[in-house]
Amino acid sequence: MQSEHIKLDDVQESFEIIKQVAEQYEEKADITGKDALRFSLLAEESIRLVSSIMTEKDPIEIWFEGNSRISHICIKTETDIDENKREEFVSISSSGKNGADKTFIDDFREFITRPKKPRWSLAEYEAELMRRRAEDKFSQEAWENLERSVLANLADDIAVGVKNDNLLIIVTKDFSKSLKTVGSTRPLAFSSQIFLASNEEALEKAFLKVDKCSEELKLKNKDALRVKLLLEETIGMFEEMTDAFTALMWVEKYKNQCAIKLIGNAKIDADTKMELLSVSSTGTNTMAKGFMGKIKDIIETGILNYEAVMKLNQQYNGIPVNYAGLGVYSDLGFATNPAAFSGMMWSMQDYKHSLEEGKASDDGMLAAWDELEKSIVASVADDVIVGVGRNKVQITMIYKLKEE
Repeated sequence: MQSEHIKLDDVQESFEIIKQVAEQYEEKADITGKDALRFSLLAEESIRLVSSIMTEKDPIEIWFEGNSRISHICIKTETDIDENKREEFVSISSSGKNGADKTFIDDFREFITRPKKPRWSLAEYEAELMRRRAEDKFSQEAWENLERSVLANLADDIAVGVKNDNLLIIVTKDFSKSLKTVGSTRPLAFSSQIFLASNEEALEKAFLKVDKCSEELKLKNKDALRVKLLLEETIGMFEEMTDAFTALMWVEKYKNQCAIKLIGNAKIDADTKMELLSVSSTGTNTMAKGFMGKIKDIIETGILNYEAVMKLNQQYNGIPVNYAGLGVYSDLGFATNPAAFSGMMWSMQDYKHSLEEGKASDDGMLAAWDELEKSIVASVADDVIVGVGRNKVQITMIYKLKEE
């Protein structure tokens, strides 16, 4: 569903209108309790961010779309960014009231005024900052500023598209129960990053770093073993991936759980995409067998488009089971600019729930359920969230700590 579009003439005087429309959207989308409060706060912070970059004359349009599971704050604006204005933007601090956001806002502003590529993502920015933090002591301050940013804490991702003087900003909030802690607080600790690529040398180095991750987070006994298993299974998946994929993976520790995070890129040309599509969309795809094989298939096909993912199925005793479609929960694609911001979200919990409901009357789903129960990842992780958009891949594995 989609809310009404609000065109802002005066941002400061429009906060009350934005709040009213946000509340109406939350009521219709059945977003309640703390989720509603967080979403309203996220909307206000998003507008503050945009208004700190735009001038008073720039037209700003805001609306909300999605559902109770995943919702988006969409902001569209147009501004004439000449060289003088670029310099002005880069030199201004975010505001006198919220100095903690300075570095995050400045980096965000610099992308808009000097884009080296047509798209920016909060998830990619965070991963890059983590990498730089390990190599450059001056990146520590930028990281601390990001940790204190209300916007960065509450948003699951911020996608920004720039074309000429037109900007489309989409702030995403995922209300999945398994992401409640991960999506609203900063971690207590981070492990080192593991670089992943589909070649023997990179994978050997990745496996050697697994033990270090558990040691850095000071995980105990069984928790350390289980997190290690999740890391190894994810690394093992890359042995079967096309050579075009690379990724960074790390572990975040929270009060009562851990999150294994992966941010990846796929450099795939049109011929490779067509080859993947022709193989992955058939019901006889033997490469998709096993739970992690299905994750791999969803990722490789997800870089193509949503329709291709929805065709993914596996035959069990001659009965096709739509393993990707059963776990998809996003309202995929945006009415405003589907070509620039298209993607999909898939959840193991949703997939498991669908199989559990259908296994009594469907022999194919029963066989798929049996396969899922035998999976190491499915038995250890509380949820696996896979997000794929164009050539970007994000995976979050949630594991509830048992010995903390």
